Amino acid sequence: MVRPLFIRIGMVAGAAMLLLLGLSFSGAQAAPSRQEATPAPDALTDQQCLECHTQPDQTLALPSGEALYLTIDGQAFADSLHGKGNVGCTDCHSGITAYPHDPLAEKNLREVTINFSATCRQCHSDQAAKNLDSVHQQTREAGNENAAACADCHNPHYTQPPAEPRSRIANTCGRCHSDIARQYRGSVHGTQLTDENNPDVPVCTDCHGVHTIADPRTSQFLLKSPELCAGCHTNKGRMDKYGINTDVLNTYVADFHGTTWTLFEEQTPDQLTNKPLCIDCHGVHNIKAVTDQNSSVIRQNLLTTCQKCHPSATANFPEAWLSHYAPSPQHNALVYYVNVFYGIFIPGVLGSMGLFVVSDAGRRIYNRVKRGRK
Repeated sequence: MVRPLFIRIGMVAGAAMLLLLGLSFSGAQAAPSRQEATPAPDALTDQQCLECHTQPDQTLALPSGEALYLTIDGQAFADSLHGKGNVGCTDCHSGITAYPHDPLAEKNLREVTINFSATCRQCHSDQAAKNLDSVHQQTREAGNENAAACADCHNPHYTQPPAEPRSRIANTCGRCHSDIARQYRGSVHGTQLTDENNPDVPVCTDCHGVHTIADPRTSQFLLKSPELCAGCHTNKGRMDKYGINTDVLNTYVADFHGTTWTLFEEQTPDQLTNKPLCIDCHGVHNIKAVTDQNSSVIRQNLLTTCQKCHPSATANFPEAWLSHYAPSPQHNALVYYVNVFYGIFIPGVLGSMGLFVVSDAGRRIYNRVKRGRK
C-alpha cells in the first residue's frame, strides 16, 4: 500500500513541475510578443490634434505677454480648402511630433504669423515666388514686420476660395488698408460690388494684382494707371451694359493731357508727368459716377478739379472741356457741326484750287501745241 502512495505522490509532483515549466516557457515566449505589439510612437494624427485643440478658449502666453489663441473650430477646418484637400495638421506643423509640444521659438504674435507663413511655400511655391517681388515682401525685408504675410490674407485653418464672393477680396485687403477699403465701398465701383455683387466692377486685385503687388506710389505704376482704367473702360461689351462711352482712352490720348502722358511713358518712364492722369481728375479709390453730385468731374465741381493744376482758371475754363466724348449731334453739337462744315469746306476749296491748277496747266499746254502746228 505504501509503494503505490509514493508513486501517486511522485506522479502529482512531476505533473506540477511540468506545469510550472510550461508556464515559465510560455511566459518567456509571450514577453517578446507583447513588446513587439507596442509600436514606437507615430506622428500625431489630426484626430489627436483636434481632441485637444477643439477645446474652447485655449491660449498660450508668449514672451511678449501676448496670448496665442490655440482653439480650432473643427467643423470650420473640415469645410475649408485645406480640410477638403486632406491637408493634415502635421503637414504644416511638421515640427510637432508628440505631446507635450516643444516650446515655441517665436517671441510675439507677429513672429508666429511671419514664420509660419514660410510653411505655405511647401505647397504654394509659384505664389510664393511671385510674392518675393511684391511691395509687401519688400516692405517687410526693409524692416516693417507689419507688412502682409501669407497667413494675414489666407487664414490657414479656415481658408476659403479667396474670390468667392468677389467682395471677400475687398474685405481681406481692408484688414490692413481700412481707410482705403472704406473709400472703395463708397465709390461707384464698391457700391456696385457690395450692393449688387456686380461682376463687371473692379476689385483691389484687378488693379493691383494678387501676389505680384507693385508699389502704387512709384512713377512706373502711376504712368501705367491709364492703361489699367482702359482695361475696363474700352471694353465695349462691358460698357454697353451701362451706356458708358468707350472712347475714353482715344479722346484722352488725343488731347494735350494724354499726349503729354504718352510722351512721358515712352521717353522718361521713371519720371512722373505733371499732367493729369485719370486718377488726378476722377480719384483713386473714391471714384464717383459722373452723374453723382459729389463727383469731382461733374460740371459744377469741374472748376475746382481743374484748379488743382490750373490755379488761375476762371469759371469759363471748364467750358472748353469736351469730356471723353467725340463730338456728335448728341454731345458737343456745335463742335460737331463746325467739324462737318470744315470737313466739307476745306476739301471743297482745295479740290477747286487743284482743279483750277490742272485745267489751267492743261489749257497752257494745249495752246502751245496748237501754236506749234502753225
